[in-house]
Amino acid sequence: MPEGLDRIGDAMADRYAVEREIGSGGMASVYLAADLKYGRQVAVKVLRPELAAAVGSDRFLREIQVTAGLNHPHILPLLDSGEAGSFLYYVMPYVAGGSLRRRLSRDCQLPLDVVLRITQQVASALDHAHRYGVIHRDVKPENILFSEAIAVVADFGIAKAVGAAGPEALTRTGVPLGTPGYMSPEQAAGAASFDARTDVYGLAAVVYEMLIGEKPGMWPTEEALRLGRFVDATPEHRERLDNLPGRVEQVLVRGLAVRPVDRFATPLDLADALAAAGARGAKLSDSQVRAILARAAELEAGQPTPGGALSIGAVEQVAAEVGLPPALVREAARELDRAAAPAAEPDDKLVSVDQTAVGAVPESALEALVDEIQATLGAVGHVSRLGKTLTWTPAAPGPEGRRVIVTIAGQTESTRIHVEERLELSGWRQLATIVSGVGGAGLGALLGLAMSGGDPSAAILIPIALGTFMGHFAVYHALIRNLKELRRPQLEQLAERLAALAERAGG
Repeated sequence: MPEGLDRIGDAMADRYAVEREIGSGGMASVYLAADLKYGRQVAVKVLRPELAAAVGSDRFLREIQVTAGLNHPHILPLLDSGEAGSFLYYVMPYVAGGSLRRRLSRDCQLPLDVVLRITQQVASALDHAHRYGVIHRDVKPENILFSEAIAVVADFGIAKAVGAAGPEALTRTGVPLGTPGYMSPEQAAGAASFDARTDVYGLAAVVYEMLIGEKPGMWPTEEALRLGRFVDATPEHRERLDNLPGRVEQVLVRGLAVRPVDRFATPLDLADALAAAGARGAKLSDSQVRAILARAAELEAGQPTPGGALSIGAVEQVAAEVGLPPALVREAARELDRAAAPAAEPDDKLVSVDQTAVGAVPESALEALVDEIQATLGAVGHVSRLGKTLTWTPAAPGPEGRRVIVTIAGQTESTRIHVEERLELSGWRQLATIVSGVGGAGLGALLGLAMSGGDPSAAILIPIALGTFMGHFAVYHALIRNLKELRRPQLEQLAERLAALAERAGG
């Protein structure tokens, strides 16, 4: 650390009036000062004494001049640099909007559209510097400032100047050129040279923190790179990642890859991929979704498969192509599981019949299938469609309370026919229910009379009433059994004819 505010102030008193310290890092401290010549507020960054000794004033001033030529709307310009007493310093405009670190400390996570805007601005700054051979090497929230809500990148000069001292000098000072959590693996390993992909890593780490609320905390494994998912993410990070559009995670995995060759070539490539991943794709029709999933199943299997099967991870990647977050895919899967679970048998179901036809029934054949249903049942009904599933229901219950429902579900290689008949509480069944109710009510009245101390003769009538009550139920259930035997052959024949029609139409 510098030896004190007063000493620094005295050393710079002829040009800058140092007011107070506004920040401190591993390599330097930052002071708010007044520029006495131009009457403006500036930020003066002063190198730590041991680092200044290792770099040397000539090398520092020579290298920092390279960054003085960087002229870009998202790069904080270098105003001045020099040596004052034993201090090496450089001067930048004071940005009152604060840093990204301050914003993350307040908001923790940022909305995707805000992250995309900041990333694009920072990437354009890094790309401009790279074209002049300047690698930042310390991209982190503290070095991203906001001027009138516009992101500007600071500290290009210090990385270039300090890096020129060589790894041996930095090792002696104990000062790492980079910040843990944002430092690329090659920096952590002490590599002697870097390229644009080092800054790609730092920017990806910042993007991760803006979206998830914390630093990555891990380097993606080979499996993570293959899947495009952080397989070792903590449960908290996994939940937040799953709420992002699917391909965003793939972009982050690639940006944080351990080997530079596996990362994006430039920060702008990362920013563009992130913008594309965050965009909602075109809406697809039901047939297009099925075709995509079927083809993806074939590709995953490595050869054409007759039925097609996808793991949930593969479905997430397909969904990501249209911007659907993995969380929505998993919720849809849970809904399918619930729909596929055996439902409680309706208490009004009389007969249920299933048939399967080979081949998918074409749209043009559905009208003929509906005509066959109505001709067989002698009833007019309503038709509803959901995707490739058609459901026919009668417009009104038929004679004796009949209610037949027919479902025709078209699939990739087959068509499923389901026919069931339900009974409404009308006609003979309603009568049976009323009769049974009368029997029960009579029994209840006699029991109440006998137990309340009434006419003892009531007790004699109880067995008679009980016999009548049980007799009603026996008759009722016998009627149900007989009706099932009567109805089943007709519905089986209907299902068979519908399956035959579907097969002929599909052939």
